[in-house]
Amino acid sequence: MTSLEQVRQLSTINQIQIAGLIFGSEQRAKEVKQFLVDCEKIPEVQTNADFYNWSRKKQFLSKDKQGFSFMKMINNQVDDMEQYTGPMIYSATTNHYGVYLAMVVPALKILGTQEQINAWLDDLIQIRKAACYAQTELGHGSDIQSLQTTATYDKQTQEFVINTPTIQAAKFWPGDLGILANWALVFAQLIVDGTNYGVQSFMVQIRDEQTHKPLKGIEVGDIGPKMGYQVKDNGFLKFDNVRIPKFNMLAKYISISPQGKVMKEGDPKISYASMMMMRKLLNTVYPKAAAISLTIALRYSYTRQQFTNDKGVENSVIEYQTQQHKLLPLLANLFAVVLSGNVTSKFVDLNFTEVQKGNFSHMNACHSLLCGTKANYTHFVVNCAEWCRLSCGGHGYAHYSGLPSIYQEHSPNVTLEGENQIMFLQLARCLLKLLKTSQKNPEKIPEQFSLFKRINEILSFKCDQFQTSNILSLLESSVIHLITQTGMKMMQEIQGGLNPKAAWDYKLGTSLWESANYFIEYYKFVCFQNTILQVTHKQTQVVLTNLLNLFGVTILLQNPLALLENDVITQQTMKQIRDEYENLLNLIKPEALSLVESFCLADGGLRTTIGRADGKPYEYTYDWAVNENSLNKIDFSNTVNQLKNCRPKL
Repeated sequence: MTSLEQVRQLSTINQIQIAGLIFGSEQRAKEVKQFLVDCEKIPEVQTNADFYNWSRKKQFLSKDKQGFSFMKMINNQVDDMEQYTGPMIYSATTNHYGVYLAMVVPALKILGTQEQINAWLDDLIQIRKAACYAQTELGHGSDIQSLQTTATYDKQTQEFVINTPTIQAAKFWPGDLGILANWALVFAQLIVDGTNYGVQSFMVQIRDEQTHKPLKGIEVGDIGPKMGYQVKDNGFLKFDNVRIPKFNMLAKYISISPQGKVMKEGDPKISYASMMMMRKLLNTVYPKAAAISLTIALRYSYTRQQFTNDKGVENSVIEYQTQQHKLLPLLANLFAVVLSGNVTSKFVDLNFTEVQKGNFSHMNACHSLLCGTKANYTHFVVNCAEWCRLSCGGHGYAHYSGLPSIYQEHSPNVTLEGENQIMFLQLARCLLKLLKTSQKNPEKIPEQFSLFKRINEILSFKCDQFQTSNILSLLESSVIHLITQTGMKMMQEIQGGLNPKAAWDYKLGTSLWESANYFIEYYKFVCFQNTILQVTHKQTQVVLTNLLNLFGVTILLQNPLALLENDVITQQTMKQIRDEYENLLNLIKPEALSLVESFCLADGGLRTTIGRADGKPYEYTYDWAVNENSLNKIDFSNTVNQLKNCRPKL
């Protein structure tokens, strides 16, 4: 069996510098690594090896001590999103109050007046008031503008009347609602004097803070078991004309006079601010779950040996090109996702800093970019977990491998906080607008979309002889050709008699999706490329550049149609790209283990028998099966005897 230590010693990279890129700085990387090491010493934060033999009730209750232990470890800095990194990486599943702390607290800080922040923030952080984010309804999810819950202003009492007018309007799916929350940040249609002023947010108490019983007019509970998020109490909530004070509508950007006059300011998208912060979390923290998958799969691939070579010696499965093909492009994509996520995170922070000053100029670009990255990244994490599981053969199916839980727990992220296809369509709408802007006012194009300033130059690019230096130009060419063709197709449909909405909904969906997704792949490449410039260690720079190129050629090979249709490349060029892909697999293989281990993951957080740091998959797998599996501690003799006595009826 190949020693993992031998593989590590052959690596030429500087892991500390790479960890610094991943976590934002070398100091931050050291802090995260130390946090994960400290976690291994604290019994309360460990996820029991027998966790997936337990009932959902027992799983839920087991999270109490773990969640509060994590909070203690981060000094209760629950309103600092950066602090989530350690707990999210180490925990096997979602934690109690995670949605509330990640969404309600930021929403209050962004949408609330200073008076409202003073009234609620401290209680929220100390979990005296535990609020859920009650937006999604039975009948509407991503279509926020069509939510049916109403908040009708009563001028006589200066109160809002919160009501659920139909079964479709029942709040359904909010995390922390089913059991834990005693307050809810409710999104409802604001009605004043019969006029609808759109969806606004309201702080509503739903349970007594002492007895935890539902208040009058409130029907609330848990929705039941799901795929993934087993310990998350996603809930249902109905209102029967529940009255709340006028003060309880978050009012920094919208207010109502006692007489019922409605005053708005700023960009309407600011009402989605907390969703944007949650998407930031999905973009920066959750993708590191893919590092867990790849750490397990790559370590196992170096230690697992199958079939002999021409010398009669068993090969490590990583030596087979098919195994490299499964895992190494995922590793390249992981770095592209994480490093571009860091760039996006800084842009989100800049946007909200400017919003606080009354500057909304970055809002549209930030919203669109978050939509596209959320869709691309969350799909990648789930897809990565599945391919890592497949790459580990039979052992990958066992929960003890650590891989099935990653797939299950992260699958909901594809849908929550904006269903991915809808998110791509949001970005595509922005891209089509930029296409139009490029023709009239190119100076107004945001920096993140600067390739739209060079459309003519990009459309004229041809590549007869492939070199890795051409990758960026080819990705740019694909994006611009795709969005240009989509724009032309839309004009043709409109000229053929369809109205713009019908053309969008019924004729352009796949073209819009493809254009948006390809733009995000291009964006990831650019961010990855720019981040490499920060590296000072020469050999590390070489390895990361090879990894970047592997990511780029993988994208080109997955969808070369726009390039071929527009004669940007030839069949000979495609062959050259394929040859370079195979060459890059060979270059990355000896460095793959050290690259993925730059994420500083501790064995306890991996929750695996087959991907531990010491490379002993069989010893741990057998030990857990024998000693950790509660099923082996039960006497089934009576059950077996009853089964033996069963006779089929003829």
